[in-house]
Amino acid sequence: MDHATTDLLRRTRTRGRQPLSGLSVQQARQYPSWFELLFGPAPELAVMRDVRIAAADGTPLHARLYCDDPHADSLIVYFHGGGWVLGSVASFESYTALLAQRTGCALLSVDYRLAPEHPFPTPVRDAESALQFAAAQGAQLLGRPLRRLVVMGDSAGATLATVAARKRARLEGLRQPDLQVLLYPVTDAACDTPSYREFAEGHLLSASDMQWFWGHYCADPALRLHADASPLRAADLQGLPPTLLFSAEYDPLRDEGEAYGRRLQQAGVDCQVHRCPGVLHSFVAMAKVLPQAAAAFDAICDGLRLRIRPAQT
Repeated sequence: MDHATTDLLRRTRTRGRQPLSGLSVQQARQYPSWFELLFGPAPELAVMRDVRIAAADGTPLHARLYCDDPHADSLIVYFHGGGWVLGSVASFESYTALLAQRTGCALLSVDYRLAPEHPFPTPVRDAESALQFAAAQGAQLLGRPLRRLVVMGDSAGATLATVAARKRARLEGLRQPDLQVLLYPVTDAACDTPSYREFAEGHLLSASDMQWFWGHYCADPALRLHADASPLRAADLQGLPPTLLFSAEYDPLRDEGEAYGRRLQQAGVDCQVHRCPGVLHSFVAMAKVLPQAAAAFDAICDGLRLRIRPAQT
């Protein structure tokens, strides 16, 4: 681990930020996100406007559309991380706005409902509703035909993204995502991989943090093994869209994310797995302060642009 990353970890330990296991949900939500602490202000884009999406039960969900390219014909549906308990469109805005600017895509960032007020499977159902909305209304949002539909998320948001994509793939006659982009996803509740043991403490996200998240999101341990909570346990992963999966070298979730990538490949999915060297969980939040995180963020943006660019004629 390089000096800059080591120094960042040291500074986080000396700022008095308590482990999640010692906090209530309300206390944890009072802390600023890593994006708010490290990423700086959002760029001003040509389009930054609020959107309303109807959930399956009729509840209105808030989302926000970002776009800086007047000719954008690709739409990213983005689900933020935060263990299904923390985070919001607002707290991730500096990053999602820059992602839209860097890729040339429009991006729809979704405020799915959070646990414990809305535990599993409500966030999954909200993700399905958001993906359905984007597929049906994408052309209207962009003001032109929707050429590429991308579903994307980080950490717990990546879990929601891939589960929503898998469930949509089982429904015939619907517009399917053209690509899924998964950043350090949560894929299994077992929490028993070598990377879990190696990076259990002292690497920003801890094993006890994940137990805290799982306890609020899915209190019944038996339900955590459902494929909609732990997508690595899905019996069939055929039919999912081409995938870019990015893991972090120093992350408890590294091994389960990479195992999910291998399962996708075995199911015949075009899946590229990239282990980003020298970085921690949530590394995209550190892209402006750590050189290796900046390189990983560049790789994500480059991968997206390569996959969505128009075919050469």
